[in-house]
Amino acid sequence: MFLRNHLDEKGAIYPIAIVFFMSALLMLSHSLMLYSIQYKTYDGLENTHRHATILLLIEIEQK
Repeated sequence: MFLRNHLDEKGAIYPIAIVFFMSALLMLSHSLMLYSIQYKTYDGLENTHRHATILLLIEIEQK
């Protein structure tokens, strides 16, 4: 009932716009969080691989 009374007024678009922008901001922040987690995971794997490669090269040099 409350929403019905305000649909005809010009200011009724503002709550809809706020909900839209808040949901877009939430989706953007969620996507950035997932990307940062993925980046940290791949960076950690790359560092581990690099360290293992260095250890193998040292082992080959010693033989």
